[in-house]
Amino acid sequence: METRNHPVSIKTITEYHLESFIRCPYKFYYHHILTLNDGAMKWREIVQNIINQVVQKYYLLPLQEQNKLSILKLFEQYSNYITPQLFDSRTHYYMTLAKITDHLLQFLTSRKIQQPPLFLYEKLRTYAIELETHLSVTFELAEWSTHSFIIKKFLVEADDELIKLYNYLIVLFSEKAFGKLPEKIEIIQLFTGKIYTYSPTEEDASQGIFYLKYMKSLLQQPSDYKRTASMRECMSCPFTKQCKDNDELSKEIRSSTLNFLH
Repeated sequence: METRNHPVSIKTITEYHLESFIRCPYKFYYHHILTLNDGAMKWREIVQNIINQVVQKYYLLPLQEQNKLSILKLFEQYSNYITPQLFDSRTHYYMTLAKITDHLLQFLTSRKIQQPPLFLYEKLRTYAIELETHLSVTFELAEWSTHSFIIKKFLVEADDELIKLYNYLIVLFSEKAFGKLPEKIEIIQLFTGKIYTYSPTEEDASQGIFYLKYMKSLLQQPSDYKRTASMRECMSCPFTKQCKDNDELSKEIRSSTLNFLH
């Protein structure tokens, strides 16, 4: 008798898993469900880790030391972990580091926070009864505002789908965990220097429930996963060898019994 594919059991929805799934469901399948790992981190993951370290350490400095020189020192300290071999070319390597550094300098020194951040790279968890699932979100930088708080997120790069994901996830999480919506959400894309600003409403929280329900339903059906159409995503993926044969992957998915726990 043919083995039917069983839905993935999701106990916690995390921003990292959702981002991975949106970028490429096949990559998500290999990395998070089959838990395969080729042992190599690609350039985007490493650059994102460097950004996280620099921003976090910068806001932990005394106010008088929060300046451009400190940022450059921090960036130099952590950028030693990245090499040109991880990139498409040396031009790509130098261009990426130059743009990230320049935009990080512009953003972090544009204005100083006069009081400690509300949250600084804190991972929080809450339960959404409508989703029958826990939500796990890392608040990279949250500042007090006049009536509520402001959430800021730093990304190497992001498309419209990822921006929508983060907005809905942060809004829904804030309502469930704090009983209050953020006054503003800022997503800073450091490769381009563009800042996406979003002022959420109660209606956005309701829409966030529908959106995340939809995302959860997609995550639960591995047999329906489709590989990304982005050549750039494939070029930076550590699992290109595994997914060359689409028929073999489909056969593997159909015969699997999966239980995805976080």
